[in-house]
Amino acid sequence: MKTQLLAVAAAAALGGAATGYLLAPSPGDAAARPAAGSLVTGTLHAALNMPAGDRAKAAALGYDLFDVDPDAGDVAALPKGGRALLWVGNTTCGGFQQDSASAFADTVKRFAGNDRVYGWYLSDEPNPDQCPGIAGKLRQRADIVHKYAPGQKAFASLTDWPMGPLKPSETHLDLIGLDPYPCRSGHGGCDLNAIDTMVGQATRAGFTKKMIVPVFQTFGQSCSDGEKNWRLPAAAEMKAILTRWDRLVPRPAFDISYSWGRQDAWACPALADADGSGGNPDLQSVMKRHNLRRTGPGVPERDPAPSPSPTATGACPEPAKP
Repeated sequence: MKTQLLAVAAAAALGGAATGYLLAPSPGDAAARPAAGSLVTGTLHAALNMPAGDRAKAAALGYDLFDVDPDAGDVAALPKGGRALLWVGNTTCGGFQQDSASAFADTVKRFAGNDRVYGWYLSDEPNPDQCPGIAGKLRQRADIVHKYAPGQKAFASLTDWPMGPLKPSETHLDLIGLDPYPCRSGHGGCDLNAIDTMVGQATRAGFTKKMIVPVFQTFGQSCSDGEKNWRLPAAAEMKAILTRWDRLVPRPAFDISYSWGRQDAWACPALADADGSGGNPDLQSVMKRHNLRRTGPGVPERDPAPSPSPTATGACPEPAKP
């Protein structure tokens, strides 16, 4: 996921802990800890690999959680009501953005009182087989978040590598992203059972359903320069993916669309392209309906307001560039 998001630059994520959990850390179950700062009700929605210039358009589609670097100006410039998931992590076995614990602690302290910061993206697809010490590094960083920024979340995305060594008692994570991509090139349909398989893998490793963040496949690779393993879902297939996730993990803390923007080696076309033009399906309308269907727990579904037509705004938005 983010491996393909930031690693491509080199080649191509509830409730937080109360103060004191560093001394007696919980296993990471977000529901067990009270949140500090602004109360979040309902599911937040993130779309990764998004240029800053596309955030307003994404916000109109119901995206309200943005993965950004730990920069105060960038956080302050988010769309109204938008929250920040701060990327400070590593990819697989690579180095962390703040390599030392003290540097990371200083960064967390700077944002501890910022109500717009939802949490910390600590790692993308860590592989405990290749990097045996990764669980301890995640635990160290999660404990720092819990100590200095109670209420903010410690998040990492996992894939179908072994999850047992990354179980909550070892990593103290609050939330984990799961990224099964069911629509593969050369296949007539999408294998929705891949979603069940990965959710089952996570629950067997000790992660509760409330800790799971669904990652939706909103990319293909028909125009990528690298892999050609996945294809962009059709609109009906996207609806089926969302329905399956709803059944397995109802009302998660947040969900992720991967990817909003193109990536040369990994994601092309992507959600920014999928507006019904150029032969691409209109996944943006599907995701808008999904994102705006609820305003909080117990609130019935509602249809989103229609988007302004291109003639009303005077210009057609361009898709994100690689």
